[in-house]
Formats: sequence, C-alpha cells, structure tokens
Amino acid sequence: MKQIRRILTFAAALAGATAAVWMTAEAAQVFSWVDDKGVTHYSQHPPREDATAQINMIDTVFSPSELQMIQRIKDEKKKLAEKKNAKNEEEIIRGCKDLHNEKIRYYRRKIEDTYIANLNKCDMSVQHLKPSQARPQKEKCYAEALKVKMADVSQLPTEDDCTPESSKKKSKG
Repeated sequence: MKQIRRILTFAAALAGATAAVWMTAEAAQVFSWVDDKGVTHYSQHPPREDATAQINMIDTVFSPSELQMIQRIKDEKKKLAEKKNAKNEEEIIRGCKDLHNEKIRYYRRKIEDTYIANLNKCDMSVQHLKPSQARPQKEKCYAEALKVKMADVSQLPTEDDCTPESSKKKSKG
C-alpha cells in the first residue's frame, strides 16, 4: 500500500512539474514583427490576422549561451548530414562505375562471341570447296569478320556517365 502511495505521489509530482514547465514555456513566448512603417514591435501576443509583416517568435526560455549551444548543435548536425550526403554520392558514383565496367565487359564478351560465330560460319562456308580454293576465300571471310569485330569494339563507350555533372546534363537534355 505504501508503495502505491509513493508511486501516486511521484506521478502527481511529475505531472505538476511537467505542467509548470509547459506553462512557463507558454508564458515566455515573445513575438516580434516589423510593421509597414518599419517599426519593430515586441509582444506576448502575435499581431492581428490582417497584418502582413513577417512574425518572429523570440525564445525566452533559454539563456543566450544555451541558444548558442543549441545553434552549434544544429550546425554540427547539418555538417554531419552534408558529410553523409557526400559519402552516399561517392558510393553511388562507385556503384555506377562498377556497373559501367560490367556493362563494357558484357558487350566485349558478346562481340567476341559474335566474332567466333562468324569465324565458324567462314569455316562452314568453304567446307565444300577444294583446299586450294578454300584458303583464299576463308582468309577473306576471316578478314571481314575481324573488320566487323573491330567496328563493334570501336563503338563501345569509352567514358562512363557516373559523375554528378554528366547526370545533370542528361536531365537538362
């Protein structure tokens, strides 16, 4: 029974302290605004609804040193967020470059497979000819297959488009 009373007393004290802090914070509100004539006003109540001036709420709950500390914490948080964004951007660029390199390797394998298939076609096309006739025709066919391979290789992209500047250019274009 005594323990229940202690808990209830503690809960009441906690509720009272919370209400006191809330009421102090509410009572400490000060508003400032500049009217149409350029005069700065300070009040515990905001200006009328028809006022067009920008209203600023001045925090009187914290001391100036506490406000400076809060601002330093906000600035540090902003710096950390910027570092995190920069790190994420680096990871995205690295992933993009890896993907680009994998894509080039895939296209090179595909070009090589096509080249080998064309060489096989060359071999098959001269199979019915005499060896003396087959050799020059086979060499000509091999040269043509190599020319096709080199043309395909020359069309592979040489630069990736993973830099932030190139992605901005793409979105504008």
